[in-house]
Amino acid sequence: MSTFEDYGLTVADVQSIMSISLHPVIFEAFCHGIYTCIFFLALYYIIESTQPMRKRMTLASIITFLWFANTVILGLQWKLTEFNFDLTGDIPMTIAASVLRDLSVFVADLILVWRCWVLYGGSFKVIAIPALCVITETISACMILVAFLEDILHNTESTSRTNWTLVYYSMTVATNSLCTILILFRIVRVSGLGASLKTYSGIIEILIESAAMYAIIYIALLIAYADHRDCLPYPMVISYSITGIAPTLIIARVMAGQSRPDDSWSRPSLPHMRSDVLSSTESLQFASAPNHSTQTTSASTGHVTADIDLEAQAQEIVEKTCEQDGDEGGTEAVALASGHKLSAGKV
Repeated sequence: MSTFEDYGLTVADVQSIMSISLHPVIFEAFCHGIYTCIFFLALYYIIESTQPMRKRMTLASIITFLWFANTVILGLQWKLTEFNFDLTGDIPMTIAASVLRDLSVFVADLILVWRCWVLYGGSFKVIAIPALCVITETISACMILVAFLEDILHNTESTSRTNWTLVYYSMTVATNSLCTILILFRIVRVSGLGASLKTYSGIIEILIESAAMYAIIYIALLIAYADHRDCLPYPMVISYSITGIAPTLIIARVMAGQSRPDDSWSRPSLPHMRSDVLSSTESLQFASAPNHSTQTTSASTGHVTADIDLEAQAQEIVEKTCEQDGDEGGTEAVALASGHKLSAGKV
């Protein structure tokens, strides 16, 4: 086995190889562990779901393929890292890892486009541009593989002026960004921006449904690749796991019953409908006619007040008459007062 001393490498060179090859793979293994937990949680929700068996089997097959492909990629990366320390390479393993990676991205982007299609009520006009980006992305991946095979067969570097890797990352970012923006716009339009940000469930809905993490990681990967940054391996290994995590979280949310029903995206949300109904009801209550019992009470109170006033007037007449005319006039005054009371009672 060849050693570093045989190739004239120093300790600094060995540390550079470790930072480029070994450390990113260790971090990839950590991300894959998180992905594995999410995968089995989603599988549990699919098993416990009451959705039709055909739909559950389809979704379970999709997330299983993504997880299996990511697991194989991790194993190949570990083996290729070993070859890097031996200063050798393995072309079949490199091709296998590249093909599995491209297939995973293709499936993940299709799931994101499908979710966008569902949220917009099956409108193909909305997903036309993201679908074209996915097609361009697939063509770019094929061209990358063709260029790599030509370099191997002719033992030369590719002379193509088209940087298909940059085109591939650009189309992936375009697909993710467009779908994320469309889904965010739909969520805000249906539930309202204030309602979405006031609760934890609203924030989680925005983060998971829109696959915002997926878009952010690939934007970082595109910037690192275009700028030739030394940190390129780290967003790249994160992208391997996030490619499977993003669609798996969407499927898990759907199977767990935490997402909105498909037909609810075409109408206003229930909380807004309730608030509108309540406000209308309150306005109707303020504009309603007075209660009959209130009218009766007011009328009876008015009659009682009138009777008291008439009795007071009759008492004053009696007192004045008694003072002026003596007992005889007082008797007539009493009779007069009694007549006032009788008339007040009739009123």
